[in-house]
Amino acid sequence: MAELADQLDIVIPTIRNLDFLEQWRPFFQPYHLIIIQDGDPSKEIKVPEGFDYELYKRTDIERILGPRAWAISFKDSACR
Repeated sequence: MAELADQLDIVIPTIRNLDFLEQWRPFFQPYHLIIIQDGDPSKEIKVPEGFDYELYKRTDIERILGPRAWAISFKDSACR
């Protein structure tokens, strides 16, 4: 699957630290991760070193989508 690394991103919704990525490192490390933080945007989510990732919080979604941010609900599991 690593041959798809330039064509595939892995999206991970979370409200907690991503320590579990250590166990999945052999599978996930070749890929770009898009992490969507649900819940309190002031909480710092910790990602183990060595992963290529982008982290988006509710405030980022609102900034990027502007008035269309309503399309991604954070009041239920829709952001996941």
